[in-house]
Amino acid sequence: MSNESSVELKSRLSLVNKQFAALGQAQPLVMTGFQSVMKAAVQEGTLSPALKELIAVALAVFKGCDDCVLFHTVQAIHHGATRAQLAEVLAVNVEMGGGPGAVYAAKALNYFDTLVQ
Repeated sequence: MSNESSVELKSRLSLVNKQFAALGQAQPLVMTGFQSVMKAAVQEGTLSPALKELIAVALAVFKGCDDCVLFHTVQAIHHGATRAQLAEVLAVNVEMGGGPGAVYAAKALNYFDTLVQ
């Protein structure tokens, strides 16, 4: 489990965003399109943006993408997802992903707890 502080997690998230911006400068058409997809995917619909971000956390956990876990956990918090909701989604990750799912699920819960303090 990560021992990173809230400041360190925010710094890491800032680095991820800077890397995306650099890729956006190198490939503006692709990254503008990708950002449009990201925004469209979490728009209010029959599912709330918070639930959609929780699904994104689950997919990031399943894929084992730590930066994605952090990014989408922050977005889920931003959209009002609760710790209990995240924990329920992460339980499904453990069911479907076994040990690796449990490892990344624990990271997501830790990120939530660290950032919401």
